[in-house]
Amino acid sequence: MSVQNSKLQVRAKVLVVDDKEQMRDVLRKFLLAEGYEVETASNGSEALKKYQQNRFDLILTDIKMPTMEGTELLAEILKIDENAIVILMTAFGSIEAAVGAIKDGATDYISKPFQMEDVLFRISRALKEKVLEKRVADLEAQVEEKFATKNIIGNSPKIKRLKQIIERIAPLEDTVLVQGETGTGKELVARALHLAGNRKDKKFVAIDCSSIPETLIEAELFGHEKGSFTGATESRAGFFETVEAGTLFLDEVESLSLTVQAKLLRVLQEKAFRRVGGRNDIEFRARVVAATNQNLQEMIEKDQFRRDLFYRLNVLPVEIPPLRERREDLPEIVAHLLAKRSQELNNYFKISPEAMKMLMNHDWKGNVRELENVVSYITALGGDLIEVEDLPFQNQVSKISISNGEILKLADLEKQHILQVFESTQHNRVQTAKLLGIDRRTLFNKLRQYGFDEKD
Repeated sequence: MSVQNSKLQVRAKVLVVDDKEQMRDVLRKFLLAEGYEVETASNGSEALKKYQQNRFDLILTDIKMPTMEGTELLAEILKIDENAIVILMTAFGSIEAAVGAIKDGATDYISKPFQMEDVLFRISRALKEKVLEKRVADLEAQVEEKFATKNIIGNSPKIKRLKQIIERIAPLEDTVLVQGETGTGKELVARALHLAGNRKDKKFVAIDCSSIPETLIEAELFGHEKGSFTGATESRAGFFETVEAGTLFLDEVESLSLTVQAKLLRVLQEKAFRRVGGRNDIEFRARVVAATNQNLQEMIEKDQFRRDLFYRLNVLPVEIPPLRERREDLPEIVAHLLAKRSQELNNYFKISPEAMKMLMNHDWKGNVRELENVVSYITALGGDLIEVEDLPFQNQVSKISISNGEILKLADLEKQHILQVFESTQHNRVQTAKLLGIDRRTLFNKLRQYGFDEKD
């Protein structure tokens, strides 16, 4: 590399560390002539003090020095900045130490005696690699931001707006409350917020608060100490602890009891919690994203949800539009789901215009989740072309009001719809309730009324 080319290097600040004044002076003059800003230090302690007061782009240091050797200086600098560029200068006898320092985080080493051109080359290369690493990191961050919302399919104005909101609030640390009907993709939005944020390299832990029995919810969330209750044979960490500094997603947060709501409020306020039966506070470092399909304001008026917790959760509100309000996204979503099923089943599926029209006219009370189930159902039947008669609700749409020449009663319509969804989920009660937009207790009562017991 020529000296002329090296002058293209962006003006960088270099700290030269050597206990020999002549060496410091020679390096300082040479690097100044090459366009670098240069400061010097006669030992490791002085260099560390200067680095703490004024960061440098690169440190060029001798290994053998009194009071603090170059390897010790390297360790202290890396404590301050793990990405610092440190090049070691070493005599032949200490090359082994220099190689060991490379393993410990040094960028490079130069053997004495050296040519000034070699010093210049190694400094320039290290700085350019640093710039390249930053560019790559920036590009990766941009890709990750775009990737974060790629699973939220659609280009309707409401979906575009949703993606914009996610990208804007993802880097923030405030709590987020995601609101939307059952099946709209609240966890998908929570994951997008995580991937587009500063915690993307940390854990993402999702909890369905409604699926955990009330008697176990505190221990599951906060953990418990050995002997704190019957069956607690050993201490165990809860979700609030295992998530560490990642993102904690609390789905169906409205299902938490008022007692647990109070404890959640304390965590958000004090950034600390205690295990069940514990006496010591544990630091809470995660970001909380909560979700609900209920109107929390109405629940507050009925004393079913704490007002103060609502304000703590609703710092950054996100509203997901239901599928019926963005019907123009249906063809793209269906195409995506069919492509996914084609890959899973090693088949190619396409849908007729008439069948797509019927999908466009359906109410989709279960939103995208209901659509996913419908696509799974119709592709499982076999056949490449999906026609109107393949759709599980085609009779409901076109002939639902007439049966054997008689008008069906409202109760019969309800029963038919519930049982169709129940069959499509293969008798999964939790999923059926979510698709229908009703609570599980209501569904269980309806199924019992229709002759299904808990074993069905």
